Amino acid sequence: MFLGEYNVLLLDEPTNFLDIQAIEALEKFILGYEGTIIFVSHDKKFVANVADIHYEITDQMLTRK
Repeated sequence: MFLGEYNVLLLDEPTNFLDIQAIEALEKFILGYEGTIIFVSHDKKFVANVADIHYEITDQMLTRK
């Protein structure tokens, strides 16, 4: 798996326990990443800053925002 050339990142709550500077650096990295990133986050500002496509789960229903 590590020898292949993959371009997908899976991130679970990537901003947890990060300070503002680290979140800004993470946002810059994500915006410059040429692959696909799938992430789960409760940080609405972070989602708004980096997500091209946004899905939300509410009342056990998945909806595209």
